Amino acid sequence: MLSKRNFAMMLTMIMVILILFLSSVVLKEYFNDYDVNHAVSDEAPAEQLESGKAGDKGTQTGTASEASDILFIGEKDNGYYDAMKEWIGYRKKSFSTASSLAEMRSRLKSYKKDKPCVLIDGELLVLNTEASSELLTEYVKEGGVVIFYRLPSYQAIEKSNALQNLLGIQHLRAESVKLQDIRLYSGFLLGGETHYSFVDVKDPKLVDMERNVPWYDISSRTKSYMVGFISEEEKVSMNLENEDLPAVIWRSSLGKGYAFAVNGDYMKGESSLGLLDAMIYETEDYVVYPVVNAQNFTAAGFPDLTVENEDKLAEVYGMTSQQFCRDILWPSLVAATEGEKWKVTSFVSVKQSDYSWNEPKEEDFIDYLKYFNEESAEAGVSLGRIGSTDISRSVMEEADTLKSWDLDYVFAGGYVRNENKDKLASLIDKDGNMEHFGNIRTVVGEYDEDNSILGWLSRRITVQNATADAYRHSYKDSLRLKSIETALGYSNVQADMYRILWPESEKDEWQSVAEKMASNIQTYWKPFAAFDKTTISESDRRVRDFLNGSVKSKRTGNRIIIETENFSQDAYLLLRTHGEHPKEMTGGTWKEVENDIYLLTLTEDNASVELESDIDTYYKE
Repeated sequence: MLSKRNFAMMLTMIMVILILFLSSVVLKEYFNDYDVNHAVSDEAPAEQLESGKAGDKGTQTGTASEASDILFIGEKDNGYYDAMKEWIGYRKKSFSTASSLAEMRSRLKSYKKDKPCVLIDGELLVLNTEASSELLTEYVKEGGVVIFYRLPSYQAIEKSNALQNLLGIQHLRAESVKLQDIRLYSGFLLGGETHYSFVDVKDPKLVDMERNVPWYDISSRTKSYMVGFISEEEKVSMNLENEDLPAVIWRSSLGKGYAFAVNGDYMKGESSLGLLDAMIYETEDYVVYPVVNAQNFTAAGFPDLTVENEDKLAEVYGMTSQQFCRDILWPSLVAATEGEKWKVTSFVSVKQSDYSWNEPKEEDFIDYLKYFNEESAEAGVSLGRIGSTDISRSVMEEADTLKSWDLDYVFAGGYVRNENKDKLASLIDKDGNMEHFGNIRTVVGEYDEDNSILGWLSRRITVQNATADAYRHSYKDSLRLKSIETALGYSNVQADMYRILWPESEKDEWQSVAEKMASNIQTYWKPFAAFDKTTISESDRRVRDFLNGSVKSKRTGNRIIIETENFSQDAYLLLRTHGEHPKEMTGGTWKEVENDIYLLTLTEDNASVELESDIDTYYKE
């Protein structure tokens, strides 16, 4: 039998627990400063400098007599030029171009001492192959670097001994071989060794990488970075060693210089960014270059504050779009991102369509701002509605609604869908600010594999285009991810909520993509955990410095001296070595990303890094 004393004690404990629980809820609510965007600094953001324009276009020299860092040889509409020009801009290099063999010969003969790195489309060598190959061979022997971003045809290589010698090919085995597996070795791109298998793949959507390639045996003076594998039965029956297997990406050493070969279309588009950096690294004893050091997660078109696509949402999810956003989408986003500590940037549409039902409510939006604040997320705005013919009017209506709620929240980021991208310039005023949303500092573009990554929309507004689709990850996506991280230390993973709220088929429904999204971001970005997780406004400050800043380094003995300019705050650099690691550093700190790769954080304009190694140090004066 329960005594009165015990009953009183139990009742007291229950009351204490209840009071503590209610108090914590009240305090949490009271101290939730949801009306403040903590990702936005009070300091005025750095504007585009004249030198920062290189971040968009590079610096092109006018004539063959002018020195340049890079010589691009090929047509500008060949699918390779735009991304390579983008990389040249990021690295603040000068460049010149040649579109014919005659131009190439004229340019190469004009360089006596300071030889530019040559990026060449091998298809040009179909005409006059032998003479052009001999010229390139002499260029490499004298210390030049030549990168064949696309190889000549198998027939052209077969007919030219000079070209085979330049590329380090000792035997042409077959015009085409069907690969069972492609292996990207560690130490080239960030992210470690990766196997791309074409056999017994559970998800056939993964397999979008080129599988049939010409089969070249390369010589002992080459180094392979990516190779193809055939079946073990074929390998044994042909009595082959690993070095006889089909080469995909390799380097040939010749005299004082190097020739790089890419057997396939792997350097087409943004995948070329990191591949170029990796190849330059393979010609030097060390490299230091700036990166953004930011990993973003973008939720586009979230949340719904009115009533969208109601009949379809009721049919598919059995609830209104508002209920679906609050009860399903937001908890799912939190669960998917919290393990790796991603920070969500959510781009709100007051109305996603001009035909949205009902009117948005201020209290609903405030609830979301509270949710965002609790999870260190950021709210941005959407620029243009679905199917809007007048983007200026729809943006003005969105701005007027938010202003009528008298919020102090600073909306510093905007999101634009591809359908509205070409209309965006009409929203920029004469001072380079966004009309209607004057606090916007950066604009995120919808994921498109052909988009450039970073740049300036105006002298005051940056562009950070999405780099990955959260709902998919194929072999090409993997290579692209590794390459962009190698070049920029940057990702912007997009979860397109428009697609979920306006599904066109079952593959667009949340139950079809939610698990894939969570698995992707918790798996494929793990090798890049050394880079900071940021919201879009936090990364904007770093992007501005990346685009404006410049870095110079010089090595004397075991010490690397680094000088930076036009960084408004800490500068982030990647240091890549060959078998060496930092021992001491002044002017900043370092941490290991992976073997021989270090992320430097420079807290001063000038810094130095002392290296040490267990092997004999080699360096160039």
